[in-house]
Amino acid sequence: MLERRPIQGGPGSSLRSSGTPSRQRWRQTDGGPGSGFGSRARARLEGPGSGSGTPCRLRRQGGFTLIEVMAAFMVFALLFGVVLQILSTSVGNTRMSGDYTQAALWAQSKLDVLGLEQMIEPGVSQGRFNDEFTWTMDVSETQVVDERGLDLQEELPIALYHVVLTVEWAEGRREATFETLRSVDTYWEERQRQSGGGGRQ
Repeated sequence: MLERRPIQGGPGSSLRSSGTPSRQRWRQTDGGPGSGFGSRARARLEGPGSGSGTPCRLRRQGGFTLIEVMAAFMVFALLFGVVLQILSTSVGNTRMSGDYTQAALWAQSKLDVLGLEQMIEPGVSQGRFNDEFTWTMDVSETQVVDERGLDLQEELPIALYHVVLTVEWAEGRREATFETLRSVDTYWEERQRQSGGGGRQ
């Protein structure tokens, strides 16, 4: 707080020749008995229970605690496991897609020669494409009917066959099935004989 005190001088120094009061100085006190300013200022600087008036030192802790490190490690482990699961699933799907593509190519090559290099006959046959892929073919004769449900097999010079080709791999744990219809000219042998050619090779 500020206290105004007059300056003490010698005799006659309080009044000048003009009769006006002399100037007074302002002095800041440090808080005497009963003054609240000095005690509050000292209380902020002194630590609790420090009777000597020594200023307290502020301490700041740096780094991470053990609980924070463990929590961060657990979060990292969970995220890492999720990423590994996604990568393994992606790799598995990519390999499965490649296997199905390979099976489709093998099936297409087998069906392309059906009726050309291999005669179409009802029955079941089996074979292997390589050490990994195998095939099973089921050929059955089907009827040709019109919209009224009448059989047109006798009126048409063709025979219609239903072909089901199953390709297996991974020791039978994976398979892909392909179906198609193939027609055979029933009068082919007769026309060959009439033209002087040989029979069916």
